[in-house]
Amino acid sequence: MAQFEIHYGTGESFQFELPEEHVLWKQSGPEAQDDAVRAIEEALATPLDYPPVGDAVVPGDKVTLVIDAGTPAWDEIIRALGRQLESRGVEADKLHVVLNGVGTETAAAESSSLPYKVIAFDEAMQGRSVYLASTAEGQRIYLPEEIGEADYVVTIGRFGFDDRWGYRGTNSTVYPAFGGEEAQTRFSGPGSQELSPDESFGVRQMIDEIGWLLGLQFSVQVIPSGSGKLAHVIAGASDSVYRESVSRLNSSWRSSISTPAETVIVSVPSLEAGDAWFSTARACRAAEKLVSEDGRVLLVTDLKDFPEGLQETIQSSGDSDEVMRNLNRSKSPASRAVATLAGLASRYRVYLLSRLEQDIVENLFCIPLADTDELRSALQGGTTYAVLDGGQFAWVDTEN
Repeated sequence: MAQFEIHYGTGESFQFELPEEHVLWKQSGPEAQDDAVRAIEEALATPLDYPPVGDAVVPGDKVTLVIDAGTPAWDEIIRALGRQLESRGVEADKLHVVLNGVGTETAAAESSSLPYKVIAFDEAMQGRSVYLASTAEGQRIYLPEEIGEADYVVTIGRFGFDDRWGYRGTNSTVYPAFGGEEAQTRFSGPGSQELSPDESFGVRQMIDEIGWLLGLQFSVQVIPSGSGKLAHVIAGASDSVYRESVSRLNSSWRSSISTPAETVIVSVPSLEAGDAWFSTARACRAAEKLVSEDGRVLLVTDLKDFPEGLQETIQSSGDSDEVMRNLNRSKSPASRAVATLAGLASRYRVYLLSRLEQDIVENLFCIPLADTDELRSALQGGTTYAVLDGGQFAWVDTEN
């Protein structure tokens, strides 16, 4: 028997055994760093194609760190960057942290131990906007003043695959999220699973154009382990960090499967509360590539809060086609995330471990699992298996 451990929620794990000869495919990503602080300090001490970030500023500069709130160890990255910047004369009250992510008010409130002003996404977007420039297409770009008026901006994020523009990270930490409602609507569509991450994505080109207009030069990117902790940290010139991150992400989190499995078990570790549904949706898209036509998916999550305003939508009918139509009528990202799970469950048997109410799970056409004992029972009896630890981080290529 082969031993497995998968990670889900915030620090939860599940250990189980499977007959080794029945496991067709497994993916768990890179190992987490034993000492994340040391890894961060080493990356900042020897950045790629760029001097240490402190050499890029002068005393009195206003510096903004723009951070994806789902980045592993982001608070430690801030502390390490802050030490470098303050050593070169940047005053603590002129170093601001802006969080990119849904529901970052809680993260901002919990970061009181940081000696810098931390601004949640909604707070930044409700403040004053400043004109940056016009793109080559003639689109006028406005950004929150904390970003647009800073003397120096550093991007910090979790580098990963993105169904809309191939790869997320570096310049996409700023745009389209901080570009306003129009930019978010234009560039936050459902994406495509047909194109590989390496194929041309016009949106990514615009993201990088705006990064150039803003003068983004330095970036810190993290590639997570299967448990969602820091595995690789890359710092330096934004373009160089992007290229190195693409290489490490593909070697760590991209693989192919030739024969789909009858039973797929996929875990979803939580990086931040507001991102749980979007992470689950990405894990569902990976699972769909792994499961056979008559197969089943065991989705291991810690989902507990259903998106506000969508409960009536899924309760209106027991017909999967109607529920999907109702969800797709809403253009909100949360609705699309829920639709991804419901769509998977309408095509395959999906067992969902979560903390959602049972009737919500059933209205999404899933089979609810109350605890890990029920999960262990559901695992039994499979003919072939695929195991994916950290489903939202992976990209699966299928071999035709």
